[in-house]
Amino acid sequence: MPSVASGLLTAHLKIRVGERPLEADLTVPRGAVKPVQLLPVLQSLSDAVVARAVQDSEREGLAVSCRKGCGACCRQVVPVSEVEAHHVGALLDSTPEPRRSLLVARFREAGVRLREAGLLERLRDPQGLSGPDRLELGLAYFGLGIPCPFLEDESCSIHRDRPLACREYLVTSPAAGCARPTAEAVHLVPMPVKVSVALFRSGQGAGPGESRWVPLVLAPEWTDSHDQPGARPAPGMLEEILKNLATTSARP
Repeated sequence: MPSVASGLLTAHLKIRVGERPLEADLTVPRGAVKPVQLLPVLQSLSDAVVARAVQDSEREGLAVSCRKGCGACCRQVVPVSEVEAHHVGALLDSTPEPRRSLLVARFREAGVRLREAGLLERLRDPQGLSGPDRLELGLAYFGLGIPCPFLEDESCSIHRDRPLACREYLVTSPAAGCARPTAEAVHLVPMPVKVSVALFRSGQGAGPGESRWVPLVLAPEWTDSHDQPGARPAPGMLEEILKNLATTSARP
């Protein structure tokens, strides 16, 4: 049941993750906010889902092998929701110089390399690709070895603000196997539900079951041509995302 205090609304959520229920209290403003202002709540929910999935893996004797300094997965196409793309843009804008210019240059260089490799236009419209085409594109992207612009010394420099898709990507196979992103080499921690996918399906203009996402490496370019959506009642937005969560598979 929801409760109200000091202009905030707290809803008690109970969902099933794997074979066990997960309960969480989600607190949002009662009034209208921009979607990006819900990200901390969704990050917290994603972390709770991931923690439960990790516990289930550990009960089966499988330990997460991801460690600080292992950044192979940071060279994959990272899908971010439209809301998170705007958040990436805000992170860049708030970064002091000279680091901001360094990050902007990394994003720009990645775009140049993608254009030279003939991948840029397809990455600009990932929604238009079939599943096999997305897989082929992802492997081609990984083959270029382009690191995430936020990667520093093989570790995430925005770990607290990292995308939901990054939070949900954990492996139990040896870390070295991530340099060969195949089903045989990489064993992912199963995520029965993904908050990232629920947010993809809440993108502007998304039809029923349709995902809207942006490659992280193109987020600044995308935000330059897309305004942030206006403020909407926070409880309604959260309800929409949770409905999408209830019907998600683990794939965008």
